Amino acid sequence: MRLTHNMYSLSIYKTYKGRVEDNAKALNNISTGSKLSSAKDNPNKIGKNETLKIQVLTNDAASKNIQDTNSMLQTYDGSLQEINDNLNRMRELTVSAGSGALTDEDKKIIQNEIDSIKKDISDLSNNTEFNGVKLSETKKSGVNLSLDPTKTIKSAIGNMDDENIEIPLFDVSTENLGIEDLNISDVDASLKAVDKATQMVSKIRSKYGSIQNRLEGTADYLSSKDTCVQTAQSRIGDADIAEEMMNYSKSQLLVNSSIGLLAQSNNFPKDCLNILGNVK
Repeated sequence: MRLTHNMYSLSIYKTYKGRVEDNAKALNNISTGSKLSSAKDNPNKIGKNETLKIQVLTNDAASKNIQDTNSMLQTYDGSLQEINDNLNRMRELTVSAGSGALTDEDKKIIQNEIDSIKKDISDLSNNTEFNGVKLSETKKSGVNLSLDPTKTIKSAIGNMDDENIEIPLFDVSTENLGIEDLNISDVDASLKAVDKATQMVSKIRSKYGSIQNRLEGTADYLSSKDTCVQTAQSRIGDADIAEEMMNYSKSQLLVNSSIGLLAQSNNFPKDCLNILGNVK
């Protein structure tokens, strides 16, 4: 029996310290919801957990890019729809102007309305924008009635290199649509010009529609992918609250038991001395 060093108490105290650490860890996992608060918690899993966490964040950013790009295209399509409606009204007026029963004054009124429609189309072309990105990029090399995009902008739609989509911007000014000098004095030429402008706007809307369909498909894919990645990351890094509560209760019980044992073991030397004191 050692009287100067209570080895039994030291052994219980060592166990007590371990139980206190287990108790603190379980409580921390419950409060944070994570079982990987630091690298020492699981050195083999911390790298995988951080990699998956980065994928979740980048997927969320890509999804936001898709939503913003889709909103931009919806804004553009709304203005192009208005331009389409204006061109339809312009064609209606042009056909009406071909009536032989109209006076010069009647034709002048029709021409004034057509000029007003052209101004509306110019306003839509020049003023439609989304977060500073304009619908129409006017050509600098003159009018060529072309459907070639004047500019393209890239939008990232994934978390890997080259996962981008190009958004073309077109010149939908009255000049490029070929209706700037439209005059009802030549009805046939005016009708051809309006029909060609209508076809150009419709083709632009078709391009934007196909891009929107692709964006929606990509958004669905990213959503599904994000769910799988989050599930994997949760399985590695998130704490099982039920299990942690059980561990906390278990460690708390062992801590209390260790405190009781320490109280008893600390009295052993004293008890031994009392026994020796009674020996005659």
